[in-house]
Amino acid sequence: MSTPTSDLRVAFSHDFFTQAGGAERLVERMVGLFPRSTVFTSVLDPGVRPQSIDPARVVTSGLQRLLDAGVPLKMLAPFMPGAFRSMDLAGCDVVVSSSAAFGHHVNPPEGSLHVCYCHTPPPFLYRRDEYFGERPMTKRLASAPLRLLRRSDRRAARRVHRYVANSQFTAGRIRQNYGIEAAVVHPAIDTQLFVPSPERSGRFLVVSRLRPHKSIDLAIAAANEGRLPLDVIGEGSDLHRLRSLAGPTVQFLGRRTDTEVAAAMARCVALIVPGVEDFGMVTAEAQAAGRPPIGFAGGGTLEIVDDNRTGFLVSQRTASAFVTAMRRAQRHELEVAELVGSASRFDASTFCGSLLGVIDAGLAELRGSPTTTVTSAQRDAA
Repeated sequence: MSTPTSDLRVAFSHDFFTQAGGAERLVERMVGLFPRSTVFTSVLDPGVRPQSIDPARVVTSGLQRLLDAGVPLKMLAPFMPGAFRSMDLAGCDVVVSSSAAFGHHVNPPEGSLHVCYCHTPPPFLYRRDEYFGERPMTKRLASAPLRLLRRSDRRAARRVHRYVANSQFTAGRIRQNYGIEAAVVHPAIDTQLFVPSPERSGRFLVVSRLRPHKSIDLAIAAANEGRLPLDVIGEGSDLHRLRSLAGPTVQFLGRRTDTEVAAAMARCVALIVPGVEDFGMVTAEAQAAGRPPIGFAGGGTLEIVDDNRTGFLVSQRTASAFVTAMRRAQRHELEVAELVGSASRFDASTFCGSLLGVIDAGLAELRGSPTTTVTSAQRDAA
C-alpha cells in the first residue's frame, strides 16, 4: 500500500469556531496540508471564521441553528458529543480531530484512521476546581451531568487510533485521564512573522484571550505592586473585571492585527505569561521576536523556556514573584540569537513534517503495511 497525500481523503473535526485562538490557527495550518479536505465542527461564529479555509469546505452540526438563535455556547455543550457522533464522514481515509472539548467524539467510517491532536483533555470534565473556580454552586449543579459526559468522553478517547499531544505536559494529562500514551508534536509557530528590533517600548506586554483561566489578573497585580508599565492586548469575557483591577501603569489595547502584535512583541521589555499553559504558543512567539517571556515554572512553559537564557521562570504564582522576574528582565538583556534559536524548534515546517509522520505511521499500522504513505519529497514540501 502506498497512498500519496494528494490521494488521501481527509476530514478534520474541530470543537467549535467561536474564537480566534491558537487552536484555530493550528487547524488552519493542518487543513492547509490537505487542500481538498472537509472541516466538520459543532458551531461556527461567522465573525471569527478561519480566513484561509473555503467556507464551502466547512460543515456545521444541527446545533448551529441554536447558536444562531442566541443560545449560549455553554448551554450547547451537553449536546455536542451526539452532534459530532452524528456527522457523516463517509468516504474518508483519515480523520484528524482537533480537540480540547468534543471534537474527538466523531465516528470515522470503518477502515479509516482517526488521529486526535489534543490541546488538552476537557478542563470542565477533568479539572473542575480550576475550571469553575469561585462558583461552587455551579460546580455542584453540574456534577451529575459532568459525570455522564466524562464516561462518554473516555469512550470516545478509546476509539481514537493515535493520540497526539501539544506538549509533554498535555501528554501527561492524557495519560492520567484516559490511560493513553500520546506522541508529542509541538504546535507550529510562524517564526517568519516575527522580526527582532533594537527599539524598546520600555513596557511589559500581555497577549492573550481575556478569560479567567488565563490569570491575567496576576500580571495586573504585579504591574500594580511594582508600578511597572504593562500593555494588555486581547479581548474576552474577563475584560470588565480586569479593567477594574488595573492601576495607572496598565493599558488595555484591545484586539490587534498579527502585524501589530509582532511589532509590540519585538519592542517590549518582556512578555508576561501568568497562567499554567498547556503549551503556550505566545511564549515561543515572543522568543521569535527576540524578546524574553516571563512565565510560571510549570506546564508547557517548561518545554519552551530555559531560565535566564531564553526567558525568565517564576517559581511561585504570586504578584511579588512576578515583580522580581520583571525587574530581572529590566536589568538583564538576554541574547537575541538564543531566543530566536529557541523559537526555531517550533517552526511550522517541523510541525507539518511531524504530523504527516504520525498519519503515515498510523495508516501503515492500520493497513498492516511497512510501506510509507507520505514520501520524503512530500514531507519536504510541507
